[in-house]
Amino acid sequence: MDKTGSRPELYYDYFESPLGPLWIVAGPAGLSYLIRGKSEDLLLTEIESRTGRRPLKKLNQMSRWRGPLVRYFSGEAIVFDGPISFLEGSPFQQSVWRTLLEIPYGTVRSYQWVGEQMALERAGRAIGNACGKNPIPVIIPCHRVVRQNGTLGGYTGGIEIKKKLLALEGIIIKEGRFSSRF
Repeated sequence: MDKTGSRPELYYDYFESPLGPLWIVAGPAGLSYLIRGKSEDLLLTEIESRTGRRPLKKLNQMSRWRGPLVRYFSGEAIVFDGPISFLEGSPFQQSVWRTLLEIPYGTVRSYQWVGEQMALERAGRAIGNACGKNPIPVIIPCHRVVRQNGTLGGYTGGIEIKKKLLALEGIIIKEGRFSSRF
């Protein structure tokens, strides 16, 4: 809610990416969602069910995120630095998502590494569950998190999407494992 007690408007836009349509949803405080592959009607229904409000389409509000995403999908090493506004997620989940932002482009880290950064060394399963609920994939790079043994683990968007994102960042996957060390 803003200072007047009302909830700020949400805006949305989409663009075609190598992963299919990507919907960007943001408000005045920052980016809240990046959702892949839905029709506009399904997107609006989903956002309304998650937030209790229907976003307004306003294309010029999204250039802050659209430009870096276009460059990212063109193979440019990007640091997404626009503001983020979590509209959902527990404090633990939000802490995991903020920690994921520390993983540099073109590298992977283990679920254990994420736990160590949060001083929660044995929280791998909970971290994996938080990654699965990430509302801003790609920008919050849950695709860069792998198992300690080097296997890819899961990905809410599907393991093929995870492989595609890692390959885009120059991470080579062989026989279900990445080929560099973290």
